[in-house]
Amino acid sequence: MQISLDSYSAKFLIRSYQNGTFTVNDQQYQSTLLIDNNSLKTDELPLFSEVDQSFLSDIGIQNYEVVILGTGKELTFPEWEVIEHAQILGTPLEVMATDAACRTFTVLASEGRQVLALLYP
Repeated sequence: MQISLDSYSAKFLIRSYQNGTFTVNDQQYQSTLLIDNNSLKTDELPLFSEVDQSFLSDIGIQNYEVVILGTGKELTFPEWEVIEHAQILGTPLEVMATDAACRTFTVLASEGRQVLALLYP
């Protein structure tokens, strides 16, 4: 058996999510996050109900292998047109509760995948 050191090359690591608070690296956030392997944004993000096709295009989801939408404590799906638009752009939009979204983001980013997550507390 060959064992190799796991090297996490992403700049941002979600360390925990609990009671609406994200810990990314060593910083805590209680607001919506837009995070990928190398960037983190917390301002000027739409409410969940305002996520639309235009927003998906503006954030460039076509540049990612997968986009994760964390909807908070409960799984809530966006309008069908939003999911369909992501498919048209060629990027899967995975919708899940935020705790699962954080775990999924961390696993995919640690594999070096190009992943983007929009996470609502």
